[in-house]
Amino acid sequence: MLQSVPAPAEEQRPKKTFPELVAAIYEDARVGHEARELLLAVAYAVDLAKREDGVSPLKVARRKLGVDGYRKARYDRLVSADAPRYEPPRSAGDWYPSGAPSCQAPRLRPYRPRPYKPRTPAAPPGVPVLADEARARRLPPPIVHVPPGYTPPRDWRTEDGVCGAPSHHRVLERDPRTGWITAHWFCKRHKEHADRVAAQVREQNEQAPEPVPNAGGLLPCYFKGDWEKVYRHYRPGWEPPKYGLCADDWPTTSEVTGHPSRHSRLRVFIGGQSPEDV
Repeated sequence: MLQSVPAPAEEQRPKKTFPELVAAIYEDARVGHEARELLLAVAYAVDLAKREDGVSPLKVARRKLGVDGYRKARYDRLVSADAPRYEPPRSAGDWYPSGAPSCQAPRLRPYRPRPYKPRTPAAPPGVPVLADEARARRLPPPIVHVPPGYTPPRDWRTEDGVCGAPSHHRVLERDPRTGWITAHWFCKRHKEHADRVAAQVREQNEQAPEPVPNAGGLLPCYFKGDWEKVYRHYRPGWEPPKYGLCADDWPTTSEVTGHPSRHSRLRVFIGGQSPEDV
């Protein structure tokens, strides 16, 4: 069962009341709508356990969250989604849903827009077509209504000087400080350019550290417990990152998280109970 335990000497901070904890969760920019739903449910269950003996907070939270569209406990999916981990960008995956990004190599030749030449409609054999008649057969130019202050999209072909063709080759680059991945895409014509970029980042990728987590780790920010045991149960195959389970303990440089603040936690202990029973 869940039992409240005293805080360690190095973590002695004023404990938040339930309204203060709810306000902190809502003001945390890292918390999305689903993570907020999970944190609020656990906070309510912990507050209820303080007032009623013999109440298991995690069982209460699981019951209050109900089931999702797949008729499975919503609590199970939300806890699995909160497991600390690094999620690479979608463009770095082997399967890109909307097609690979455009080639970012330099253009092989400068882009020069060519004016559109309207086609003259073909007349029946033996029927001469006058210039005015051919002009009358053309459709009028379309009228596009835009809101005030509208600016047309920038032309990356002329302003950036990049290729922009459909990509075929992918090169992954790992940040030497955070281990985060950046994907570079190149078309078939820029195969040699892709090989050159891959050779340039090969040594950097080998020396890059384990990626700093960028997802999950919010439950340990507000509640103290054996969350590693809980995460392992609801997310099979998950392994804890070396940076710790709590998102507050991860590197907090502006390039990585941008959220250096810490939060006081409710001191609870998960013991004498398996994750299947909570």
